[in-house]
Amino acid sequence: MKPSRSSGDIATRPSMTHPRRARPYVMRGRPQPTAARPTSVDRPDPRVPEVPVRKLTAEELHVLTRPGATDPRLRAVDRYLERWAVTRGKNLPGAAQVRLLSGSSSPCEPLHDREWLLVDSAVMSAPPWASRFVALWYRTESTAAQIAEILAIRRRQAVYEERSLVLAYFRGRLEQMGLHLPTFEAEA
Repeated sequence: MKPSRSSGDIATRPSMTHPRRARPYVMRGRPQPTAARPTSVDRPDPRVPEVPVRKLTAEELHVLTRPGATDPRLRAVDRYLERWAVTRGKNLPGAAQVRLLSGSSSPCEPLHDREWLLVDSAVMSAPPWASRFVALWYRTESTAAQIAEILAIRRRQAVYEERSLVLAYFRGRLEQMGLHLPTFEAEA
């Protein structure tokens, strides 16, 4: 027969009220220098020449940082969406005219059929926040303040921030669908 546990048995166990103190690890022996490892700062191949970074002039910096300026990485997607809106307007009668953001008086050239189908399917399958913004920005003549009011955005400047997010979404979506866009497109 097993003896029953009583309160006296607990007193015979080691006490948990005094935890063991942790001792620091000490590496034995003399310190040895480690071999240099390649980092992202090191050039991977000495045969590849280094390209010096060009400093921007004050005027170029102002163009990039002005309110509502499009990120150079997103300009190609912006042009594709402008061309998508023009193509859509030519195919369907009564469609809203595209509001030209570049300031030029000549309209954009329409997309080819394959490109138009890809961009159109990307816009139609996009989440509602992205497709609605694209429809308002590219297919109506609404101002940024009107778009902010329709989308319940408090600050007008936040419309441009939302536009950057939408353009980044469509850049990734179009790349995923097989439409390869240039990474940088100089402003005309």
